[in-house]
Amino acid sequence: MTANAFDEDRKKSNAAGMNAHLAKPLDVKRLIGTIEELYKQNL
Repeated sequence: MTANAFDEDRKKSNAAGMNAHLAKPLDVKRLIGTIEELYKQNL
């Protein structure tokens, strides 16, 4: 989770090997959806 929400920040996160990019302010539904998606990928 980060306060950096620009497209460039998302690209940097992906390039660094991050699994996802969630910006503040936190959207709880998106957070839960992201966790579920990552969990399914790692089963």
